[in-house]
Amino acid sequence: MPRPGVSRAQDQINILLKFPLEQQVGSDTVAALNSTDRHVRREALRHIEAREPDYQPHGEDIVRRVCGRIGAKASSPAVASEESGVHFISVDDLDPGVGPPEGVPIYNPYTGVLSVYPESTLTAEEAVLSIQEAVANDDAVEGTEPVAIYRAIAALDPTLEAEPETAVSGIERDFRSDDALWARAALQVTTAGEMVPWGLEQIGALGAWRRGYSGQGITVAVVDTGIGPHVDIATPVRGATFVPGSTSYNDDHGHGTHVAGTIAARRGNGIGVAGIAPSARLLAVKVLARDGYSRGDSVAHGVTWAANNGARVINLSLGSPEASDSMRRAVVYARSRNVIICAAAGNDYGGPVSYPAAFDDTCLAVAATDQSNRRATFSNRGPQLDISAPGVMIRSTHLANSYRELNGTSMATPHVAGVCAIVLSQHPEMLPLALQRHLEATAMPLGAPDQYGRGLVNAERAISVAVRTASPVILPAPANADADADSAIRPGSASAGKRQRSNR
Repeated sequence: MPRPGVSRAQDQINILLKFPLEQQVGSDTVAALNSTDRHVRREALRHIEAREPDYQPHGEDIVRRVCGRIGAKASSPAVASEESGVHFISVDDLDPGVGPPEGVPIYNPYTGVLSVYPESTLTAEEAVLSIQEAVANDDAVEGTEPVAIYRAIAALDPTLEAEPETAVSGIERDFRSDDALWARAALQVTTAGEMVPWGLEQIGALGAWRRGYSGQGITVAVVDTGIGPHVDIATPVRGATFVPGSTSYNDDHGHGTHVAGTIAARRGNGIGVAGIAPSARLLAVKVLARDGYSRGDSVAHGVTWAANNGARVINLSLGSPEASDSMRRAVVYARSRNVIICAAAGNDYGGPVSYPAAFDDTCLAVAATDQSNRRATFSNRGPQLDISAPGVMIRSTHLANSYRELNGTSMATPHVAGVCAIVLSQHPEMLPLALQRHLEATAMPLGAPDQYGRGLVNAERAISVAVRTASPVILPAPANADADADSAIRPGSASAGKRQRSNR
């Protein structure tokens, strides 16, 4: 039954069709991502990233047939308002400025997922059974799943919010005054008059700036509650909303704006805070509603949209205790588009790593630390952890040109996303797995891997230590050379050219 006060879109049922990516790189390669052997998983990712197929979305005829089966054999699910029961909308046909309509099936050609909705008189369980019966003998269908709901980690948990909370009206407050909260949240004032949150110094961001790298030329997607207009954040280069009923990507919660500021708040404007990668560009992708919850399959749609609209880094400060095949397909597709995904480990006080961060190693799973480089008490733990970053008393931008301190792995994750942008500004052709390995190799060890991953991310070390020659970086090659397809892609090839166009 739907949760009280929440849209029935959360009772959405996904029909999992044959994954289009498997048709490009092979089902064995995609299946290897579930191997218990980390080396096998990483080799599969390396193959997917380096291959970067010339993706040709298709499958509309199959979708129409599946819709017809549901309409004829399981008429109780509201597949569409039309009597034919074969109407659906492709995710590519959605207006990015307006949330998708509720109750109309949506097909995502990049993940092979068709999302349908039960009638209001049915429970989600009854709808799943009827849909399963309708598609049981269809060779194009792999299975069905109720949608997993993703919550913006730390956004709704009052125990994780810094106390006492200091209300800041606009930008009129003198942030250079002797303020107790600022003393805990910042270490210094820049020559321009901005405050530098303590996390930036802790991870070596200022050292990376001094060496000339601040994320220039790199686009980071904030897949969250949106990004609100803020004097300390540059206007996103573009944006989209996948929340039904919304009319823009503007943030009406505050979580996404806080994340965006940690990544790319302006530097040198003399106010507020500085972000880790202040020269990076932002994509605003709204997938979480005002209450911090997703509607239907919005997170997966947002990830594929970001991957198709120039993102090199995706920040996912959200999570769920339950795995979702639809979400897993989305992050694998994004990796095929040369996108690295940073995801929050979760705030269940040592509980298992949340999904999608737990999709090892498809996402870079981030734990939270405090100013003494100890694991934050709320931070989840597990073998899927990859790296740690500051997540306690993090000062950043908030709604209505304000600033706020928040705690959580949601706040740690954008620290890592910002460092990814910094490294990519130095090595713009680096593939995601190479970048992940490099961040792990240059991190400062802190303790047990199931609590800290490989340690605290460090931007200065990451740009000053040479990338290992064995890492899969796209390098120039002679025209007739036979380069290993799993380790390099030659500029000028069809796939390399496509990447360059997609990252503008």
